[in-house]
Amino acid sequence: MSLAKALCLDDVRYSAWANQRLLDGCAALTIEEIERDLGISHDGILATFRHIYDAERVWLECLRTNPAFGPWRLPQGPAPELSLDAVRQSWPEIWDGYRRLIEAMSEADLSQELIVQLPGEVEPSLPRWKVLHHALNHSNFHRGQIVGMIRTLAGCGKMDSGT
Repeated sequence: MSLAKALCLDDVRYSAWANQRLLDGCAALTIEEIERDLGISHDGILATFRHIYDAERVWLECLRTNPAFGPWRLPQGPAPELSLDAVRQSWPEIWDGYRRLIEAMSEADLSQELIVQLPGEVEPSLPRWKVLHHALNHSNFHRGQIVGMIRTLAGCGKMDSGT
């Protein structure tokens, strides 16, 4: 296995692990705390989890696209409003989808250019590995915001500060 492919797989595994750890860390929170607008990111913990989940789902679809069929279009419209339990139950399938996709790809597949149609008239051409790294960096950024929200709740005396 090439170093590039191994690094991509390591990044996917780390992101899945970090998502799971954060989900586990929220198990002690009440529904009110999970849904509370804390003025960070996508308002609250649940909305931010939904955002991360949906982004990972959408970018996996992009990575699966065949560039011969033309530009991949970023879906429009609202994301599904899943409960935290629904996110927790369905997210592993997405993580496994990334892992299986990368394992099945060749080095040339990872470098293959995808045209991504974004809102407006922006259509960047990006290699698959860059799309993957965008998706994983996006998740990492928002996980940090969720950690900040958990710490905010802990500072308010609303949960154990050991989380």
